[in-house]
Amino acid sequence: SAEAHFVADILADQVVSRGTSIILREGWTKFNAFGDHLEARVGRQPTTWGTGDLLFINDLFPKDYVSFFIGRDDQYLKSPSDAVRLGFFGLPLDVDLVYTPVFSPNILPNGERLVFWTPFYAPVLEPEQKLENGETALRLSRAVGRVKLSLYGYWGFWKNPTGFSPADSSMASSMSHFYYPSLNVYGASARGGLLGGVGWVEGGWYDSSDDRDSVNPAIPNSEMRAMAGYERQWWSDFTGGLQVYWEGVQDYQSAEYVKDENYTLLTLRLMQMLRYQTVKLSAFTFYSPSDEDAYIRLAAGYDYTDELNLTLGANLFQGNDTRTLFGMNEDNSNVFLRVRHSF
Repeated sequence: SAEAHFVADILADQVVSRGTSIILREGWTKFNAFGDHLEARVGRQPTTWGTGDLLFINDLFPKDYVSFFIGRDDQYLKSPSDAVRLGFFGLPLDVDLVYTPVFSPNILPNGERLVFWTPFYAPVLEPEQKLENGETALRLSRAVGRVKLSLYGYWGFWKNPTGFSPADSSMASSMSHFYYPSLNVYGASARGGLLGGVGWVEGGWYDSSDDRDSVNPAIPNSEMRAMAGYERQWWSDFTGGLQVYWEGVQDYQSAEYVKDENYTLLTLRLMQMLRYQTVKLSAFTFYSPSDEDAYIRLAAGYDYTDELNLTLGANLFQGNDTRTLFGMNEDNSNVFLRVRHSF
């Protein structure tokens, strides 16, 4: 059996100079074979896996943080890429393999719509579009009772331009630039029922393969990352969840980082449904004790009819240091109104 799927966005934009444009968000073909033991999906598609709630460790697929920060639907956080995804089922372990032939980075504020902080300006160069610069992601998973266990692997590049290459005075055409260093990630996760709700743990080793000896301050050191979370319905139509997240920079004594050796982040999700679940009130808070900054997402949605939804919300950033993740976005705080008609 086979099927094709297409999603196109028509974007009328008064902020940037592109004006009105048509964007292909999804365009893929899927087919099953070998008695449904193989599922292949080929084409433009958003992809996600892992356990976190708006936090990602082993999900190295591209994210659109500009859409996320200005109030578009949460689905737009997952940026699509042109990829081949293969799923193998009916084996002792379920296998998911995703190959992206052209590197797809995260979409970050660049000064066009949202401001951003940089110590100095330099262009960003992406890896050359050639076969050896593709990205490969692998997941092995199995359910054990009520718990789903997964192992992950990723071979590609850091998703943000964290590397810096200074100008080479011996080359007339050379200029300073930021770039995406090579990265391998190996991790694991578990998610399942816990104390009347759902709990999860996830961890990953970020192998910064361009500088494993941590001798080049212009390339990020390897890191350990981990998180744990819990969510449940505490009373009728009220859901609450908490996550704890940690990043630890390896060989920190040799790293000339602005970033702390140990970065910590807490998240809190609160959601209340009212008026026969036609009104949805939600608040999602990110707070970093190590960076002393915060990001709060507020939204109030109303299903006026079955077809028409109205949402009023705000993205609020606070921080004392413009070099921290949320502190650099403080001037990007905004309110938004979203109207969605489904037919």
